[in-house]
This record gives sequence, structure tokens and C-alpha cells, in this order.
Amino acid sequence: MPQDTATYWNGNEPLPGFIDSLPFEQRQILLKQIHSKTENQKFYETDYAPYIVVGIFGIFFILILLYGNKLTKAEKERKLNTFNADSMRPKVAISNPALTFRGNQLNFSFSELSGILVNHSSYFNNLSSYQKEKFIQRLKKFIAQKIFVIHDERGIKEMPVLISAAAIQLTFGLEKYLLPNFIYIHVFPEDFICVYPTIRFLEGNVSGNSINLSWKHFLAGFQHTDNGQNVGLHEMAHAYYYQFFETDQQADENFVAAFPAFNNLGNKVFEQESKDGFNLYSDYALRNFQEFWAESIELFFERPAVLKIQYPELYQCICTLLNQYPLQ
Repeated sequence: MPQDTATYWNGNEPLPGFIDSLPFEQRQILLKQIHSKTENQKFYETDYAPYIVVGIFGIFFILILLYGNKLTKAEKERKLNTFNADSMRPKVAISNPALTFRGNQLNFSFSELSGILVNHSSYFNNLSSYQKEKFIQRLKKFIAQKIFVIHDERGIKEMPVLISAAAIQLTFGLEKYLLPNFIYIHVFPEDFICVYPTIRFLEGNVSGNSINLSWKHFLAGFQHTDNGQNVGLHEMAHAYYYQFFETDQQADENFVAAFPAFNNLGNKVFEQESKDGFNLYSDYALRNFQEFWAESIELFFERPAVLKIQYPELYQCICTLLNQYPLQ
């Protein structure tokens, strides 16, 4: 599949020309959303068809909204420049806003990877010495098999490392973890716009051979580890489900065998959470069972004690499914 393309707008320049070529109704919806978008929405989406988000075969486009000087101090701290030391920037000549890095050419050392994880991953810090070594070995293999497309001139080395670490965290208890179906990992500074099949803002999604993430929202998941919201884990949950159930490549047999139990218990919890008085899961998770699955993973890693208290059978089921026990 050809590399995805995108179009950007920095909030000050004239709107990009492709907007004029959109059908009138789509153009009006897009302009309305640009002027009315708020910060505190969840914009996840799972769509495994190759016709979503980025401009595959030159059809679809993505827009970035940058808020400039309107950001509060707290918001600025969550922006892309959170890790904005010069030593963290890729040493490359920037010829366009998209920086492409082949993972097998990044050659991170063990100490570099360990340093990044120690500084930013509480999950990694809670591992034993043996487990940390295993984690980094898996991390290096995962990075080497991906192509990272960073849609901003301010790309930093934490991006491929921490995004890949989310994938390794999710499957650390499983045998299969490399996600060979997903070749590209696209990183956008903030939430991005998809124009097909409807116009909407997204914090992340999976599409075709790509995992697409907003760095701003991904980073918030590492900074706030107990609020049950983690874009990286959410999208990796979607990606692994697709890898294990929708492709013929590298399905983890134990995961596949254990998933029907989650499916049965999850449906009961899904129905219960739909009733008044039950609010562990967000309204977004109750849109469909795929979103419920992805948010279950967020809760399992970020609020395991609460999940166990409210739904002990579901918590134990996920422990078995992932071969991980966060409360031990």
C-alpha cells in the first residue's frame, strides 16, 4: 500500500485548497466543526477499511488544527514540545512537514530506550530487571518492523519509542506482539480531521495498514496514568483485535482461545453499563462492542482496582486474556 498523504492548516493561513473541491454539504460541515470544536471530547474511532482518515490513493485528506497562543499553560505542557530538548530532535534536514523514519534504521541503544521508558512509563518502572530487559528486546523488534511518519517538523525520538511501548505493554504476556499487518504508524501533533464517510475529529484510529495517533492526546495518557483514558492503549487494542481475528498473520492462539469468555462477560457488562446509575465506562464505549473492548483495556491498565471491584469477573477474564495481573 502506498504511503499515506495529508494536508495541513496552521490556523492562520488561508484554508487549504482541497476544501473548495469538497461537496458543498461536506465543506459546510467541516467549516462549522473547525469553528465549534471543543477540547474535552473523545475522538477515537476504529475502522479497518482502507478508505479512512489519510489520503490513501489520493482520495482522502487530513487537517490539523493548531491552537497557537490560545492554549492555557496546562495545555501547552501537554503539547508536542513537552519533550522539547534539542537532543531529542531527529538529526535530519527537514524538507517537508512529514518526517518518515524506517524503524530498522533508527538504531536506538538499550540505554536510550531504557532512559526514555524510565522517565515516562510507570508500567515499565514497575517491572523486574528481567522483565525490563525482555520489554526492551521486544520494543526494539517492534520498532524495527514499522515505518513512522511524523506529520510535523518537531518530531522527537520519544514518538516511536513510547508509541511502540504502548503496543508492547498491551501484549507483554502474549507470545505474538509484532502487528505485521500494520506497517505505518502516523503521528499527528493534535487531533485530526477525517472527511470520509463523515467529517469528524479523531484522536486516533486504525485504518488499512496504518495506526494513526494524535501525539498531544497520546502523551496525555502517559502523563495521567489513572484516569482510564489512554489513546495509545485504546488504538493498540483495536489493532491487536484486528490482527488476531481479521487477518491470517500472527494470531496469538491463547488470546484467540480466551476471547470468547471476554465476549460473553463483556456483553453482560455492556448491557449493565447502558442502564442508569452505571458509569464506569464512557458513553463513547457504549457506541458499539469494539469501543467497549478498547476502553476495557484502558480501564484494565489504568484503573484495575476499580474495574475489579465493580466487575470482578470481567477483570479476571482480561487477566487471563492478556496473561497480566496489574494488581499483583
